[in-house]
Amino acid sequence: MARTGKGLKVFLVVVVVLVVVLGGSIAVLVKYANKIIKSELESRLGKRFAIERIDLKWGHVEVVGVKLTNSAGKEVVRVGDLSVTADFMGLLRKEYIVSNITLKDAYLFVEIDNKGNLINPVLPPELTPTQQTKEYKPSEPAPPVSIKKIEVINASVDYLDRKTPATPVLTRMRKIDLVVNDVSLPFANAFSDYDLSASIPGNQGTGTLKSKGKVKIKTSDVDLKASLRGLDITAFKPYFQKQSPVDITRGQVDLDVDIKVVSQKLHAPGMVVLKDLQFQSGPGMGSKFMGLPLSLVVALLKKNNDEIQVNFVMEGDLKNPKFDVKENLMDRISVAMADKLGFPIKGIAEALGDLGAKGTADVGSAAKEIGGSIRKLLK
Repeated sequence: MARTGKGLKVFLVVVVVLVVVLGGSIAVLVKYANKIIKSELESRLGKRFAIERIDLKWGHVEVVGVKLTNSAGKEVVRVGDLSVTADFMGLLRKEYIVSNITLKDAYLFVEIDNKGNLINPVLPPELTPTQQTKEYKPSEPAPPVSIKKIEVINASVDYLDRKTPATPVLTRMRKIDLVVNDVSLPFANAFSDYDLSASIPGNQGTGTLKSKGKVKIKTSDVDLKASLRGLDITAFKPYFQKQSPVDITRGQVDLDVDIKVVSQKLHAPGMVVLKDLQFQSGPGMGSKFMGLPLSLVVALLKKNNDEIQVNFVMEGDLKNPKFDVKENLMDRISVAMADKLGFPIKGIAEALGDLGAKGTADVGSAAKEIGGSIRKLLK
């Protein structure tokens, strides 16, 4: 009996020692694994990429302080905290299931050149597809990954658009909160639900954006609703002013739109409200706003409590390289405003070449600015 008790004690001591040694070994392994992974990532991604810390735990990975700069040294990607929670047991079954990906305090700088090409952010040369193909050729395709939820908290985006008629436009989005459910890699032929909210600071106030719907990432099909409230119109003057001599000094935009894209075909009915518009130049017949005589626009504002509300429908083929969503939206709003002001659409089309009298010339000049879109609509 004594031997049995002694043997039990020895067994328990051995078990405890094994647990301590195994636990300590795992702790050391995880500790150095973090450093190894951090060093390997920074080595593969190059000097422009940096990570402050990586924490590996069972079923959970947390990455802190991710930064990526471009060749000029400008920060184009930053993530304060990235955490991934996954079912690691699924790896044994070759099923990669990620229950949650959370990004906190992220920043993204996006820049488009004058031809519409993305120039920021771009992957370092070490991560280009050609380089990856040379260095790594998997023997078999990677198993699919199922992501149940992606959550973005307090993100920021700076979007610099150089493809504008006049000067580049910098759009800033702040306090971005986004939730996307059910994403598969590679992308599946199924919709993913999302919910988005953001703030858009301007020169004279901050607008709010809310959008909710579903998107099929594989085919770019979407079915969503979006609303803008209190957007400062002065920050977006290059989109609608073009060669107009009128300088708008104040104004806000409210927008509601339902967007559907099926097989790259866009259909988006909506409503826009222009509010509290103020102009630097006087409301003469020689001045125009969005291709329309400014005097008539000002008169319409006075009649409607300093608001102009118009309905529009955007339609087009997104596969057509000549189709531009921004220009299409501006043209549709211009045509809707022309109708609101009492311009007969057919009359405007007929006036395109008629520059006889001075008054007709003014109307014809305004019509020419929106004539391209009107011709398309009449067809």
